[in-house]
Amino acid sequence: MKNLIFYNLFNKILFTIEKYLDTFDNTNDIDYEINYQILTITFKKNKKIIISKQEILQQIWLATNDHGYHFKYKNKNWICNRSQRNFWNILEESFHIFGEKQANFSQFYLKK
Repeated sequence: MKNLIFYNLFNKILFTIEKYLDTFDNTNDIDYEINYQILTITFKKNKKIIISKQEILQQIWLATNDHGYHFKYKNKNWICNRSQRNFWNILEESFHIFGEKQANFSQFYLKK
């Protein structure tokens, strides 16, 4: 995959997640920031999800307080190298565990 395509795909993920997080109001204990294309989502009790890109490997990495995942783009999906699970499923599951809320990013990433 060409670097420009990789960057565009990664930026689309960041934008989608940011758009989702912006739907929350101030009553939620969720904060996020993007620095140098690294997204850090912080939940109460300092639980975190960190999403970054690994340019040389053309992977997206998702790290939590408990686990780390590496995703490669296959058949129009970001798939975990170890579990073969989809990025969005793992993100939603992590969001639910740390944020104690059921997350549904599909309304954002499935839009054409």
